[in-house]
Amino acid sequence: MRMKKSSARILSVLFTLALAFSLCALPGCAKNGTSGGPELSAQLITTQAPPASPEPTPTISPVPVPQLKYIFLFIGDGMSTPQIQAASEALAAENRAPLSFVDFSVCGFAHTKSVTGETTDSAAAATAISSGVKTVNGYLGLDPNGNRLTSIAELLRDMGRKIGILTTVSLDHATPAGFYAHVVSRRTYTDIADDLFASGFDFFAGGGFHDTPDAAEHAAENGYTLVSSPSDAPADASEKLIVSSNLIFGDYGVLPAIDGGARTHFLRDVTTLAIDRLTSPQGFYMMVEGGRIDYFCHYNDAGSFVAELLDFDEAVAAAIAFYQAHPYETLILVTGDHETGNVSFTEGDRTALLRQTISCDECDDTLAADCIAAQTPFETALPLFAAAYGLDNLTAEETEYLKDAYTHTLKGDLPSNKVYEEYGVYEPITSACARLVAERAGLVFGSGSHSDLDVPVFALGVGQELFSGDYENTYLHDGVLQAIAQYPILDSQS
Repeated sequence: MRMKKSSARILSVLFTLALAFSLCALPGCAKNGTSGGPELSAQLITTQAPPASPEPTPTISPVPVPQLKYIFLFIGDGMSTPQIQAASEALAAENRAPLSFVDFSVCGFAHTKSVTGETTDSAAAATAISSGVKTVNGYLGLDPNGNRLTSIAELLRDMGRKIGILTTVSLDHATPAGFYAHVVSRRTYTDIADDLFASGFDFFAGGGFHDTPDAAEHAAENGYTLVSSPSDAPADASEKLIVSSNLIFGDYGVLPAIDGGARTHFLRDVTTLAIDRLTSPQGFYMMVEGGRIDYFCHYNDAGSFVAELLDFDEAVAAAIAFYQAHPYETLILVTGDHETGNVSFTEGDRTALLRQTISCDECDDTLAADCIAAQTPFETALPLFAAAYGLDNLTAEETEYLKDAYTHTLKGDLPSNKVYEEYGVYEPITSACARLVAERAGLVFGSGSHSDLDVPVFALGVGQELFSGDYENTYLHDGVLQAIAQYPILDSQS
């Protein structure tokens, strides 16, 4: 029995050797002069069946080397976890798709206090984010001693990258100005506009200017084409462009998202336009601000701030679509500059936030103004306000609350300080409707001011791993530069 096993092993070895020699005799198999030779090859082929054809080796494409060309920084002004929670829970309650950025691969948290330890304003926050230096509230592009800082947008401009600054507020407002202006007061709008035109940035979009009625002339003098909507942009993408919406709304830029009309999808559309015009072998840096989230949190208009956040998210979604086409070249960051409103939560119907169809601004300017002019009776006016704010099935207590506010609106009998104390800056009936929306939704505004709450930082793409943990808001500057150094552009091909 032992002899039989040995014989079997010998035969197996001989067969293996014969097969190896036959394979080596095939064309292309000889290496280093070790071919089996033609005579042996012929012998083996006549005595054995040809070996089965091997399965084709799958072609494996090499993984591209990450190189950080395209950088998006989205800033929701006044947006932190409470604002995101409010919008997310409202969407979930209606079985709608979630916010596009909440499932990003990485999430960190940034501390927002300004250099003096105060709750930051948007100017100091924008300077910290753009320049990597904490500063005094109200300062733009200056350190606490008044020395000029270089923003990341200016630095990357000088390195040859295309730069875009987009917002839903005025172009000379604090957050966008933090990336190009260098002034001791965020209120010096003429000086800020001068810095904008002198920046040489490639693309601006927003809601016009505070104190620059001759903006078109200044733009042309500095090599910019100024248009009033994305659809009016010139075909030549090499032209420096300013999209200054002609829908000027006081001092706060484009019209509120909740009011629809021509404003609808503004931020998404200018983001898409900026992507088309700025994509280049040199790459780009783009700051996109949802500026009116803050505005409506200041005035405790919950339905309107949620609408602004959803509008902001549409722009983020446009960037995500670009990332999906350029996953090894793109970084997207989504954050806030600070929280506004000290928002907290109780039990409530979050979908109430999605039923409001008018901002407090629009309500004051149209519905309330018309009722005041006509001295419309409460019984006639109530259904109009209830429909605009989605206030169905009013209780007797809610009705009485609205009636009292409406009486003050018609009479105009409250002194200005009392109006502000009880109703904010709006007509009493307007503020009362907004308060009922928040109350029904279970949102509680602790104030009409900024808070020092940390803000989340969502990251997706090349260098995303650098933005986990918690850190000062200055790291939004430092981390991007680190990512650029870690993932440099390797060649000139887009």
